[in-house]
Amino acid sequence: MEDTGVTEKNKRIAKNTLFLYFRMVILMCISLYTSRVILDKLGVVDYGIYNVVAGVIIIFTFINGAMSAATQRFLNFSMGKEDPEETRRVFNASQIIHICIAVIVIILAETIGLWFLYNKMQIPTTRLDAAFWVFQFSTFSSCFLILSYPYNADIIARERMGVFAYISLLDGGFKLLIAFLVGISPIDKLIFYALLMMIAQITISLIYRIYCIRNFEETKFKIKDITWDLYKRILSFSGWNLIGNLANACLTQGTNILLNMFFGPAVNAAKGIAVQVENAVISFCNNFQVAMNPQIVKSYASNEIDYMHSLIFRASRFSFYLALIFSLPIVMKADFILGLWLKETPDYAVVFVQYTMFFGLVQSLANPLLTGSLATGNARTIMSIIATFFIMIIPICYTVLKLGAPPVAVFQIQLLMYVLAHVLRVIIVKKQLGFSVYDYIRDVLIKVLSVSILSFAIAEIINHFIPDSMVYNIIYLALIITVNVSIIWTIGITAQERKYVVNIIKKKISKSN
Repeated sequence: MEDTGVTEKNKRIAKNTLFLYFRMVILMCISLYTSRVILDKLGVVDYGIYNVVAGVIIIFTFINGAMSAATQRFLNFSMGKEDPEETRRVFNASQIIHICIAVIVIILAETIGLWFLYNKMQIPTTRLDAAFWVFQFSTFSSCFLILSYPYNADIIARERMGVFAYISLLDGGFKLLIAFLVGISPIDKLIFYALLMMIAQITISLIYRIYCIRNFEETKFKIKDITWDLYKRILSFSGWNLIGNLANACLTQGTNILLNMFFGPAVNAAKGIAVQVENAVISFCNNFQVAMNPQIVKSYASNEIDYMHSLIFRASRFSFYLALIFSLPIVMKADFILGLWLKETPDYAVVFVQYTMFFGLVQSLANPLLTGSLATGNARTIMSIIATFFIMIIPICYTVLKLGAPPVAVFQIQLLMYVLAHVLRVIIVKKQLGFSVYDYIRDVLIKVLSVSILSFAIAEIINHFIPDSMVYNIIYLALIITVNVSIIWTIGITAQERKYVVNIIKKKISKSN
C-alpha cells in the first residue's frame, strides 16, 4: 500500500496543479487574444520595436533570475525542515538583495542600455523617441517585477497556488483592458501601450506584497533577522546560477537583438509572435512543474531521495506529454493556426513558431532535472557547463548571420545546442542525485521518444489524406490531439499512473452524483 504521507503529497501536487491549470488556460486565451489585438493596433514594425526594446531590459535582469531561483530554493528548503525562524531570515535577506538588484538594473539600463538603443539597434529614425519611452517604462516595470519576486516565491513555497492563480488572473484582466485602451489611445499607441503595461505591473506587484504581509509572518521585515552568514550562502548559491541566467538571457533576448541588428524590427515581430505561442504551450508544462518543484526540494531536504527521483522522472515525462499535446498540432498546421489567430501574419512567423515548439519539448525535460540539481545547493557544475553551451549560441549565430544565413539559422543552431546541453545535463545531475542513467533512459527518454515518433508519424500520414480547407483542418487538429492523447495513455504512462488517474475520475464522478 502506498505510504499515507506520499499520498497526501501527491494529492497536494494534484490540487495545486489544477489551480495552476485553471489560471493558465484563461491566461493563455487572454495572452493570445491580446497579442492579436496589439499586433493589429501597433502594426508589425512597432510591435517588433516593443519586443526588442523591452528585451534589452530583460538582459539586465539576468542577475535577478539567479537570485529568484536562490530565494525559491532556500524558502522551500527551510519550510521542508519546518524552521519558521530560518524561513523569516531567508525572506528578509532575499528582500534586501532584490532591492539592490533593482537599483543595479536601473543603473545598467540608463547607461549601457541607452547607449545600445541609440547606437546598435535597427529602429526607424521616426520611431526613436517612442522607443526611448518604451525603454524607460520597461525599465521601471522590470524593477517592480524584481521587487515582487520574494513574495511570489513565498506563495509558491507555501503551495498557495490558488492565490497565485487568482492574482495572475487579475493580471490577465489588466492586459485585456490595455488591449482595449490602446485602440482609443489619445497619444502615440506604442508609448501608451508601454505606459499601461508599467502601471499594470506596479499594481500586481503591490497586490502580491500586501497579501503576503497580511498572511505570512516571515514577510514582515525585522532588522534583527539580518544574518550575514545567510547572505553569504544565498549569494554563493546564486553565483553559479547567475551564469545560467546570463546564458538564458543570451538565448532569449540576445538572439532577438541579433535578429534586429541584421534584419530589422519586422523580423522581431515574427519572433515575438513565436515567443507568444511558445509561452502559451510551455505554460502547461511550467504549471505542472511549479506544483512539483516544492515537493522535489522538500523531499531532498527530508532525505527522501528515492521519492525525489520518482518525482523528477514523473515531472519530466508528464511535462513533455503536456507540451507535445499542443506542440504537435501547432507544428503540423502552424500556417493555418496563425492565419486564424492573426489579421496579418509576419514573414517568418510560421517557421519560427514550429522551431519554438521543438525548443519547448526539449526544455520540458530539462527543468525537473535543474530543480533537482538546485535542491542540492551545488549548482556550480551544471550552471557552468550548460551555460557555456548556451552563451556560445550568440557568437555562432552572429558568425553565420554575418556570412549571409537567413533568420531561421538562429533557430536551427539553438535547437541543436538545446539537445546537446540536455545530454550533458543528464550526466551531471545523475552524479549529483545518484540516479541511474539507465533508469532515466528507460523511464523517461524511451517513453517520450516512442510517443513522439508514433504521434508525428500518424499525424503526417493523416495529413496526406486531409483536404486543405478550414473545416477539414479543424477536424484534423481534433483528430491528431485525440490520437496523441491515446498514445500517451497506452504507452506513455505506467499502469499504476493510469490506475491513479482513473481513481481520481471515479471519485469526481461519485461526488457529482
